[in-house]
Amino acid sequence: MRKWCLVLLFVVLAVLIVYLKRESGEIGTIALHIGKPYKDVLRDSTFPVKSETAMRATTPPVEDSTWITRPAIVKFDDPKHGFTLPPTKFGAIGYNRGRVTTFTTSPMLETLPFDQLIPLLDHVQEMLKSTGWIPKDDNENYTWIKTGSEADRKALQSLLFRKAVTATLLIPRKYGMSLIVKCYARCAERDPNTARYLIDVSVGRDYSNR
Repeated sequence: MRKWCLVLLFVVLAVLIVYLKRESGEIGTIALHIGKPYKDVLRDSTFPVKSETAMRATTPPVEDSTWITRPAIVKFDDPKHGFTLPPTKFGAIGYNRGRVTTFTTSPMLETLPFDQLIPLLDHVQEMLKSTGWIPKDDNENYTWIKTGSEADRKALQSLLFRKAVTATLLIPRKYGMSLIVKCYARCAERDPNTARYLIDVSVGRDYSNR
């Protein structure tokens, strides 16, 4: 009888620990890069990748995509060109033949006003620059998003009321990235005080032949 009481106590404590961890806001990490095997993503991540992965209806079933719908940190773990994004609660990872082929995320937990968006955008761009990512070319539709001066920021804010702005970045012959900034909420009002913005990051193979 005592043995069963101890087992029950252990189970209750285990459930309580899991609950407390969830309530404390512990955020799991997803460690990936393009070409990484799914089994290695499972091994290297603290986020519950397996339970959030949709399987393709084949025989046998194979991994199709992993969905991030709770707070998580995405770590792009290439040894030379890697980076760690700020926490997100949205993301999608695509697989083919058991390996990562694409991932898309927003490196933020909520939409932000423009004055809070700029420091985050600057942080992400500087991090990518420091790990070797370069623009596809110097065309304004592909290069880094300019925020360095007050005039740059005003021009960007005005442009975002009309369209999204994209920087197309590369690790030549290896990875390609779209870094996208867009107005997401209350954009039609064209009021900088009420509009809310998002950053999207999408990564796949580099097919530019650069």
